[in-house]
Amino acid sequence: MSRNVRIAALASAALSVVALATPSQAASTTGALMITHVRPNAAGADTSGTTQLNLNGEYFVIKNVTSRTVNTGGYIPDITTNTYGRALPTYYLPAGAKAYVHTGSGRNYRDSSGIHHSYRGYARHILPNTSTVKNPDLRLKKPGSRDDNTATGSISTCNWNTAANGTTYGC
Repeated sequence: MSRNVRIAALASAALSVVALATPSQAASTTGALMITHVRPNAAGADTSGTTQLNLNGEYFVIKNVTSRTVNTGGYIPDITTNTYGRALPTYYLPAGAKAYVHTGSGRNYRDSSGIHHSYRGYARHILPNTSTVKNPDLRLKKPGSRDDNTATGSISTCNWNTAANGTTYGC
């Protein structure tokens, strides 16, 4: 094999690896935090009679995109189909780290795998499973913003249309 053919083959292989590592749709933010994923429809049934099931299987993931620790307290997840106005709890998310923000209750912590978890404390599922009327489905707004179904104060957004059971969507 000639030197030029080997160089071309190596260059082609390198481009293929780069193409695989590049996300098809990059999330964006204008603030310190960014929504990267959402699981709006927890696996299995949402209820059994009047009992809510698997609330913590419904979540979204935020990432600290700064080079410093950020307090997530006060950031507003604004769901465009309702007004549940509960700000994120105080949690100090290290630079570059991601946190799963669960719908239900629990103790905010970092698990043994290094994954951060934060809990909103709702007693029912709140993320919509379908989005046929409004886009986006979820906005993350800077602290002090209103949960008013408008884009004012938004720093990151995510839309998933109809959510399959137990599926996590990239934003």
